[in-house]
Parts: sequence; C-alpha cells; structure tokens
Amino acid sequence: MTGDRVLVVGVGRIGAVTAVGLAHLLHAVTGVDTDAERVAALRQGRLREAEPGLRAALKTALRLRQLRFERSVAPGDFDATVLCVDTPPLPSGEPDLRQLMAAGEFAARVTGRGGIVVTRSTVPPGTGDRLEAALRAAGRGDLRVVHVPEFLREGRAWEDFREPDRVVIGANDERAGERAGRLFDGLDAPVLRMDRVTAELAKYAANAFLATSVSFANEMADCAAAFGADVERLFEVLKADRRIGQRAYLVPGLGFGGHCLPKDAAALEYVAATRGVVLRQLRATLDVNRERAGRAVEWLEAALGGLGGREIALLGLAFKPGTDDLRASPALRLAELLGARGARVRGFDPLVRVAPGVMVAGSAGEALAGATGLVVAHRADWVRAVEPAMAAGLMCGRVVFDAPGALDHEAWTAAGFTTNRCRMVAAGAADR
Repeated sequence: MTGDRVLVVGVGRIGAVTAVGLAHLLHAVTGVDTDAERVAALRQGRLREAEPGLRAALKTALRLRQLRFERSVAPGDFDATVLCVDTPPLPSGEPDLRQLMAAGEFAARVTGRGGIVVTRSTVPPGTGDRLEAALRAAGRGDLRVVHVPEFLREGRAWEDFREPDRVVIGANDERAGERAGRLFDGLDAPVLRMDRVTAELAKYAANAFLATSVSFANEMADCAAAFGADVERLFEVLKADRRIGQRAYLVPGLGFGGHCLPKDAAALEYVAATRGVVLRQLRATLDVNRERAGRAVEWLEAALGGLGGREIALLGLAFKPGTDDLRASPALRLAELLGARGARVRGFDPLVRVAPGVMVAGSAGEALAGATGLVVAHRADWVRAVEPAMAAGLMCGRVVFDAPGALDHEAWTAAGFTTNRCRMVAAGAADR
C-alpha cells in the first residue's frame, strides 16, 4: 500500500523524529527547515541531538529514498503538512505562536487541494481554530487542521515514536481525523480520537501532571528526611500501586527542567488565567521546583562553612541523563547560584562539551580533581561507577551533595565523606 506524501515543517528534535518515523511507516516524507546547516547535516545522516536509535533510522530512510530534506519546497501535491516548529514561552508564560502561524502560511501555499494540516507543536487550546481561520483568509478553506500532539521524551524520542503509549487525534472534521490517523497506521498503540481543543489541552495537562509529580516527589523527600525514613523504599511503595506505576516521575533531585515541562506548565497557567481559572496547585508545583537549587546551595554553604573561593565538582549538566539538552537545566541553575556566592564550578557530563557558568571537564575524574565539594545532579550508571576511594584521592574536601540519590551513601560515608542525609537534602530534598 502506497503511503501519503507528507511535508514536515521544522526538523529540530521533534520534527526530525516525526519525519523519520513517518518515513519508516512508508510515507514519502520531505522535511523542510530554514536552518541551512541543519538541513545539510540531515541530508548526510547526521543529527545535532543525542537520540539513541534515530541516526540509524535516519540513514535507513535516506537510503530507501523515503525521506529527503530541503530548505524550501515549491507548491505541490502534499497530502499532509505536519507543523513541528517551536512555540517558545514569552516572559509572561504565553506561548509565542509566530513561528507556527508563519508555518501555517507556508502550508497554505504548498499543501495539495483538500489536504490536511497537522499540528505536532505544543499549542494552547483554540490554536487550531485560529490556524484554520488564517488558512481560510489565505484562500485555503479546503484545508482542515488536525492536532496530533507528540509525547516524546528527550533521549528516548525514537523509542517513544515507535512504541507510544497512545496516539491522540484531535479533529473537528471526522474525515480529516481519519486521514491524520492513517499517517500513524502501523504503530501498536491505542488511538484516542477527540475534538481538536481537547487534544490541544491534553498535551499541556500531561506535562503539568508530570511536573506536579516531580515536585510532589521532592516534598515527600523532605518529609522522609525529616522523619529519617528511606525515600527510595517510600517511592517503591507508591510505584507498586497500579494507579501510579513504575514509570512515575518519583525520584528526588534538583527539580525538573528541559524544554517541555517548564514551558508547558507556565503556558497552561497563562492560558487558564485568560479564562479566569487560577491553577493554584500548578503554581505550587512551579514554586517548589524553583526553590530546589537554592536549598541545595544553602546545604552546601553550611556544610563547607561558606562558598567563597570553593571549587565545586558537578556531575551531570544537562537537564536529565541521556541527553545534551541544557535548556532550563536544574544543574546549571545550581551552578549559577554557586557562582553568585563566589564558588567555582567544574562539571562533567558525557554528552555536553560547553555549558554556561561551568568549566566543563573531559572526565568525571578531571571534574573531581582539587574540588572541595561534589554535587551529583544525575542518577546515571556513569555516576554510580565513580568510586569513593578514587574521589577521596582526587578531591581536597569531603562534602558530597547527592541530589537524586545516585551514590552508595554508606560507602561514601565510610570513605570519609560528609553527605546529605538519606541521599537528599537534610532540610529539603531535590529532584530527578
């Protein structure tokens, strides 16, 4: 069966995964982006982002001629145009839809007669109505807008595209919804069909729920520290509940970061306020998240007797393990606060080469050398592999703040280190 002719507008992280994924579902896919360097790299099978499995899949799609990349395309017979451009937050938290609306104007020029425009970008409720009105104003009243939100985790995006928990199809026109659904035929996942505005709200709601669970985990870690309870066994109990599950975001640490959770939580708070709805629980989630790095700095300052002139090693720089994405990274927020109090931060992350406010080392050992204190930001195998005896031989001090509980607390204490009690902040925990 021959697939559709699909144009993907915007081939950053989400767009590249979407383009490659649709090509593997046997559609003829063209990816278009104004970034000449990105297009040139993708044509050669190279990716800027660290996404396991995606590079091999990209090369296969290119070799089979199911996928090509261009800087622009002429008006053609594309059956579907998929918009994957960014919707960054404005200072108020309002999503900036200028790129999306420009992509919609482009779609009006290049999409075939009677085609569909699919939004994968995260957009506030009502955006599809606005986009369809713009298409009608451009003389393309024949086009229908369908929202198919992505639920791709950074570092596991290719896995999540191939094996999604669900495929959400938001359409106000049944035929357009069916056509959008056919783009994803071949994926073994439940298909949830709904009206467009519900699908638009669903992505915000999902990320707000995940963000809330991270801040909940941090507050429960605070409680565990106060009572001397074992936070890991506590979360083991919660994850055993089928209503919560093993994949729940229940790991203490420095707070959630990245592109999606902070942006989408702030956007949901903003758009709800425009309708007179005050999301108090979501505001509390954002407040708890914002406080975590500061509380970690306070613990370090007390443990070290001041931070001025101190050398601090930081293991983990990206917003989470397994990615190179520094956007809204809690580790960098911590580094900024440490620097403001006179400390010098030297960090390591296997996927990061340059990070603002941090001297990036070439290895964990290089980051530890001469350090007065150590901060662990990631719960990753390479962090667990750091031996306390080796660290003791390299560091000048013996203070360790292990935000996510990655280290063997007893082994490090036996090696002479002072650690934050119960593998979390003594007076307030951290995040994932």
